[in-house]
Amino acid sequence: MQRWIVLLGCFIGMSVATPAILLVPMGLFLKPVTSEFGWSRTEFSYLISIAAMFNAIAMPLAGYLVDRFGPRRIIAVGTLLGCGSYAALSLASSYVGFAVTIAVTVMLSGLASYPAFLGLTQRWFDRRLGFALAITSTGLAAGVGVFSWIIARTNAMHGWRASFLTVAMTALAVGVVNILFFVRDNRGPLPAVERRDGMAQSLQSGETLGAALRTRDFWLYATSFCLVIFAVVGCNSHLPALLSDRGASTDLLASVVAIGSAGSLVGRLFTGMLLDRFSVRSVAGVFLLGQAVGFLLLLEGLRWVLPAGFLLGAVQGAEIDVLGFVIARRFGRIAYARIFGSCFALTLLGAVVGPVAMALVFDRTGSYDGGLTMLPLFPAIAFGLLCIARFAPPTETATVLPLRT
Repeated sequence: MQRWIVLLGCFIGMSVATPAILLVPMGLFLKPVTSEFGWSRTEFSYLISIAAMFNAIAMPLAGYLVDRFGPRRIIAVGTLLGCGSYAALSLASSYVGFAVTIAVTVMLSGLASYPAFLGLTQRWFDRRLGFALAITSTGLAAGVGVFSWIIARTNAMHGWRASFLTVAMTALAVGVVNILFFVRDNRGPLPAVERRDGMAQSLQSGETLGAALRTRDFWLYATSFCLVIFAVVGCNSHLPALLSDRGASTDLLASVVAIGSAGSLVGRLFTGMLLDRFSVRSVAGVFLLGQAVGFLLLLEGLRWVLPAGFLLGAVQGAEIDVLGFVIARRFGRIAYARIFGSCFALTLLGAVVGPVAMALVFDRTGSYDGGLTMLPLFPAIAFGLLCIARFAPPTETATVLPLRT
């Protein structure tokens, strides 16, 4: 029963993590912020890229700290400091001030994000690892839906500065309650019902970060998911502006946000369940095909925007589940948070470059169509890289402890 309580805590924690309250819905701030300060969309996209860059820097650091001190302590620090710095964004009065505050916010709140909560999940689950990771990351989809609605409504009624304050206070309250009542470390072996092979793996089983970095598979994972994130973040960060330029109403924009969140929810849940039953290549292939189709549908105008939003949301939900799953299966538990954090940091280079690339396309051509035409190539290349990667250790080198009788 304890593992399910912890899993609920991981779900809640991811719903108030950095991606849910800042990185994913940041596009909702594009128009109000640029209108107030007179910045171009490219300049605002640099802010998105700064956030993604410092998020990438934070991931390996968070992974090291989680493996060193345990997830619960690091989650507490990240929640308290991250929400405080997030609230400070409401005070920004210059481009430099905005950029510095975003960088600090992402670095601090990144401590209570993917490496911490996915690392905690794999300490409690193995037989149902795919499903458990899906539940954890589904919290992000739920958070994106809720906080995107809060941000959109607060922007319209009270302005973008009030949005930062409202979200910060809400996330802090939820995060503190979650740490006190749901988040718990597991420093021992896996629960007996989660052992796939009748052996109790210790936290010292698997490969170190250094050993993982020397494998071809680590770099294939990183490159493949970097391409996926480049495409989906580059598109989604400009999606509200893209649709607004085409004459979309406020209600349609809200509907696209909602359907994207629903797609992310469905994508995460189905990915987790499918990973426990089918091969990684089959599962990844289905969702990457959906991403390519979503980009093509956006070229058809507003008529197909809702199905496109659903497909792109589903893929943005699935990629983290797949990455977290293959890292656990391929490299084991001894340095899971460090390996995942390092690999995820490399994939986030796509999130740094993607929004700027789409902004440059718009600023030079006055349209996003050129970028949308090229984006379907990225999931195709990503799938090709996954087809030549391995998803299990080449030999059984993990240290395991026999079950006590």
